[in-house]
Amino acid sequence: MSQTDASPLHRRFLRRWAAPLAVTAGVALFVIAFVVADTDDDDGVRIASPAVEELIPPPGSEVLRQSQVGVDLIAGYEAELTVNGVPIPPDQVNVLRDPADPEESADQPGVFGITINRFLYQPLEGRAVPELKGDENCVVARFWPLSDPSDVDSVEWCFTVA
Repeated sequence: MSQTDASPLHRRFLRRWAAPLAVTAGVALFVIAFVVADTDDDDGVRIASPAVEELIPPPGSEVLRQSQVGVDLIAGYEAELTVNGVPIPPDQVNVLRDPADPEESADQPGVFGITINRFLYQPLEGRAVPELKGDENCVVARFWPLSDPSDVDSVEWCFTVA
């Protein structure tokens, strides 16, 4: 086969396969870029503990001055909250047992194992933190398993107030 015979074969190959190969490569690069992209909106907060299901409000969010703050833990954990450096007394933290009755607190009867286990603080006049400050607010949640109160872990996150 001479060099002149290969040229039409080479052109036919390019016409038939170059475009599909380029499209396939482009799609593959797009998929790879999507998979490795950091799409988390958590402002750098990494929750190492599997006990934490949700931070309330989410890190980096914008909320109102009277918004609830807290942490949602898996069943079998206890928590305490600190808002902007102010420890929240346990009697001001509601442990959500029933979404239909969010005012039911940890001091009321109930079976702990079936709780939703959200530890929430509502800023109100006369409480430790009457309202969230206008700007950045930070919450620290310290938590531990009921089976081992010495195994304390914590998470801190911040958000802004409109």
